[in-house]
Amino acid sequence: MNSDTFLIELKASVGAALVFDDSTTRDYYANDVFWQPGIPPLAVVVPESGKQAADAVKVAARHKISLIPRGGGMSYSKGYLPESAQSIVIDLRKLNRVLEVNVADNYITVEAGCTWAQVHEALEGFGVNTGYWGPLSGINATVGGALSQNSAFFGSGIHGTVANNVLGVTVLLANGETVTTGSGGRVNTKPFTRYAGPDITGLFLGDTGAFGLKLAATLKLVPAAKDQDFLGFGFKDMTSMVLAQAEMSHLSAIATSFGIDRSKALNSASVNKLGDGVKILGNVAKVAKGWVQGMKDVVSVVVAGENYLANHECSLHLVVEGRSPQDLTNNMDALRVIGLKHGIEISNAAARVMRSKPFNPVRGMLGADGQRWVPIHAVFPMSEAARVVAASDAYFESQRALIEQHGIILSHLTMTVAGEFFFEPAFYWSDEITPLHRKSLGDDVVAPWLSRPANVAAREAVVALRKGVQAVYVGLGGVNWQIARDYPFKEVQQPQTWALLTALKEAVDPDGLMNPGSLGFRR
Repeated sequence: MNSDTFLIELKASVGAALVFDDSTTRDYYANDVFWQPGIPPLAVVVPESGKQAADAVKVAARHKISLIPRGGGMSYSKGYLPESAQSIVIDLRKLNRVLEVNVADNYITVEAGCTWAQVHEALEGFGVNTGYWGPLSGINATVGGALSQNSAFFGSGIHGTVANNVLGVTVLLANGETVTTGSGGRVNTKPFTRYAGPDITGLFLGDTGAFGLKLAATLKLVPAAKDQDFLGFGFKDMTSMVLAQAEMSHLSAIATSFGIDRSKALNSASVNKLGDGVKILGNVAKVAKGWVQGMKDVVSVVVAGENYLANHECSLHLVVEGRSPQDLTNNMDALRVIGLKHGIEISNAAARVMRSKPFNPVRGMLGADGQRWVPIHAVFPMSEAARVVAASDAYFESQRALIEQHGIILSHLTMTVAGEFFFEPAFYWSDEITPLHRKSLGDDVVAPWLSRPANVAAREAVVALRKGVQAVYVGLGGVNWQIARDYPFKEVQQPQTWALLTALKEAVDPDGLMNPGSLGFRR
């Protein structure tokens, strides 16, 4: 294959201004939040329309060039990293239009490059929201990226992951053809329901781009919560906290929740500060009903202080909803009974501040003192929560010497996602700041740490720890989202299941051009 010939044809087809083949851009797109250095692609295409994306795919297909979809760039699992230099990355962030808001029929259709912050803003004033309405990184994370990786946070306590809230997708296949799933794929039918025959929408959810490149998606709408409140609880240990979470999950009253340990509170830049000046406090007041209540809420945040979370080995933070004021009161009372059985009630400031301004800059991709950060996660049946915590603790205790040798800090995050248990250890360590961190956060944020040298030994120790605990979680029956090239997938499938998936992959991508390596599929 003549690279020059391919690039000339690609630029002629898509437009030279939308194709970037300089070394700086190519190197930048060869790294994600954790994995570095990667393999630079031949070029990066940034289409502004579905047609331009399709044109790029068709040219690549003729030349047998691999196609790597990319959204907001928040992946830490090699989701958008090329397997070989014979690849192009297609960055979809300029496909970011809101195509339709249909409140009467309960759906919104957006292009895949829309961020969750843009979706949330588009629905303001309508009295509705998507059930799941974004990750903490929603100022950068795109709808298409969340669909590919699967994702949970805001709204997930009741409504589950993003995959539970999708009615249909429009996908660009490896041959350049575009297909739409759900009722929107029928002739003269609105995209109002997912189930209009076989559920082929699911094929493209959580696939980390292996089956197709998302161009647009339709999400179902639900009434926005009118009655909500906040709770916080402190616990003596992780087991007590997850037992409380398991019991609370049966109430279907928690819109959003997260549990953290003391290490997470101290080291995560996402949670270690409650106040960020007058702006955040103003947002806290806006969430409250009435001026007087708003001022009381602001005072409660100020009184809590920035370090109150460090007073507890673990803490749980809840956004609680109700169908009416009385229903909310009942939910709060029931949750307090459970929380007090396992721990103590503490300030609700963390949940209140988080909900007041949900989509902040992605400062959490570095630690509080600029440490590099990467998580590892698994999802389990709720009844397994305590057993998972015990097994995870035992593994990390067996690795204490390695952790201490490299100065690695371990923290934990837990969530309940529509009755499932989400468990996420994370690692912090001293290492170089990459161009991805610098561009995502800005020089003013990363300036104090730009001179830090690379720490390959510590990074490789983190790789080993992640791989080891992955094996523990697989042995406990855990499953993963954000699989890409990082989490085990092919290895844990029953043979018949893998055979079916392989047949489906060959049907939609016979040459293996779409994100090869993802999910274990190879060219």
